[in-house]
Amino acid sequence: MSELGAATPRKDADPQVRGTAAYGVDVSLPGMIHGAILRSPVAKGRIRRLDTSKAEAMPGVWAVVTATDAPSHRTGLKIRDERVFAAGSVSFEGEPLAAVAAESRDLARRAVAAIEVDIEEEQPVVDMDYALTDDAPLVHPEWQAYEPVGDDFPRGGNVCADMSSDPGGVEEAFAGADHIIEDEYRSQRQYQAYLEPKGVVAVYEGGRYTVHIAHQYPFRVRDRLAEILGISSSDVRIVGHHIGGGFGAKLDVSLEPYAALLARATGRPVKIVNERSEDLITCQSREDAIFRVRSAVSSDGRILGREIDVLIGAGAAGTDGPYLASIAFILAGAPYRVGPTRVRCRSVYTNTAPTGAYRGVSGTHIIFGLERHTDHIAQALGMDRREFRLKNLITDGDTLLNGQELPDA
Repeated sequence: MSELGAATPRKDADPQVRGTAAYGVDVSLPGMIHGAILRSPVAKGRIRRLDTSKAEAMPGVWAVVTATDAPSHRTGLKIRDERVFAAGSVSFEGEPLAAVAAESRDLARRAVAAIEVDIEEEQPVVDMDYALTDDAPLVHPEWQAYEPVGDDFPRGGNVCADMSSDPGGVEEAFAGADHIIEDEYRSQRQYQAYLEPKGVVAVYEGGRYTVHIAHQYPFRVRDRLAEILGISSSDVRIVGHHIGGGFGAKLDVSLEPYAALLARATGRPVKIVNERSEDLITCQSREDAIFRVRSAVSSDGRILGREIDVLIGAGAAGTDGPYLASIAFILAGAPYRVGPTRVRCRSVYTNTAPTGAYRGVSGTHIIFGLERHTDHIAQALGMDRREFRLKNLITDGDTLLNGQELPDA
């Protein structure tokens, strides 16, 4: 019997509608204590002093952990450029400096406030165009020592991924054009705004970790947490719970390493839940972008060739920036016939929180820019916008820029 056209109830629908669903923030275990994180108040600077003695002396505080208590190696999704805690310097506002475990969430936060930190603030790099200049300080001066995860890719300086494609014939297309239309579009970061903030409960027992999460990608958390802690993936057990929204923001580790370190230090289950303000400043949101495009066009409304240059903001860590940078090649030509097209997309380090996935990853700013640019071309030619699109629309048998043939466009 075919399932096509039949209603299929979601397995999680009943408990969610009835209000009985247990989300990640609802997890409570016997003997559980609470954690909180001290985060950098500045975007860039040298750590001159980090004194946790007052926090450690507070009654009800079980443990305080810093970079000296955590593995020092770097990890990452596509390039190993991240540490658990800032050590020596900070590279974005909200970067973790220390974590506290205490009898209550309120006490943990008061203990965090008691930690004395002195950071010599430096001028951050926050503008992508400036980050690419010779005068810009490097967000990661030691970038050459960072190892890629899997195959390496072009990178250098404040560029953590440089993806480009030039099929040839672009200059000839522009030389033969009746019109050259050029535009620049900018988009800002977008926070996924899920209702349930990020949270975790970690247990350390018998040399193994059990981690309770509400997450879109539990297996990635298992493997990434194991990599961060320097242990085998088989020593990490993930327990998934109902997710109060994610939309791409809950695809990588966030609070899990800190809860795990505190659980190991205290021997108690440790729960950490972000305040909304923490989520806002540290969430791997959709990247900011600068989209530059110029098209060679004939007087009768044909797109003869095109050149596209995209900058996307990685923030202070590459995360999945190299993957995101490659999406420009898939979308740069669709859904129109555009002739030979040169594409370059760079993921740029800045002293801002690392970015990540959001529904339609990297596609929104590209499609936004391309469609506004298409309107501009039609206007410049004096053509109806709809008719111009139909004239250049891909048809059956056409090939996308990545070489994919469309038998049924």
